[in-house]
Amino acid sequence: MKTILLFLSLAIILPLSALATCATTDTPTNQVWLGVRDTNGKPLNASNRYWIIPAYHTMDIGGVRLANLDDQQQTTTCPTSVVLSNLPKDDGIAVYFTPKNPNKYQLILASSPLNIHFYFDYPLCSNFAVWKVDNLVSKWPPILHTISTGAKLGIPNDVSSWFQIKHLADRKYKLVFCLESTTYCRDIGFVRQNGYRRLVLSEKPMPFVFKLDDRIGMASCYA
Repeated sequence: MKTILLFLSLAIILPLSALATCATTDTPTNQVWLGVRDTNGKPLNASNRYWIIPAYHTMDIGGVRLANLDDQQQTTTCPTSVVLSNLPKDDGIAVYFTPKNPNKYQLILASSPLNIHFYFDYPLCSNFAVWKVDNLVSKWPPILHTISTGAKLGIPNDVSSWFQIKHLADRKYKLVFCLESTTYCRDIGFVRQNGYRRLVLSEKPMPFVFKLDDRIGMASCYA
């Protein structure tokens, strides 16, 4: 009788222990709670590139891209102002998300600092791909803190180039910039400027979704 009871106990315990092992080794423990997902419901990965698209489409707005708004550095002809496309069917220019503290799964986690940089597969504008916040030496608004490119990738002490993704609802997110610490953060919205909707730090966040770009080919930096 004891032999039968021992066999039944092992038959129950062993499958449960195997299931627990799979759950802890095959899946990161924070993926369920902190992982950011694309429009297909798959976790964002640092090795992939994505289009940043408004979560709610209108007739005259598209994805995030670059434009020349006549207030950029005089040393380049590359557009550096981060804007929303005026074409509703334009997904914009795809970006990479590069975490400040990468994990072994290469997952993009919410509320974690990361660089955002546009994908260009040619060198012409490659030095003007990484996002940054302008005018940080000034006080917070009413001084306009615009979003442009020209930062360097992976510089820990460059506080202007580290952003965060925060969850809003379902697969909708907002982009956030935190100054020096997570205790004081500002959302990213837009203002109308020179015929575009330009990304700026704002009290009204712009809801976004992230769409996987699985194409192979040239990426244009011009609107």
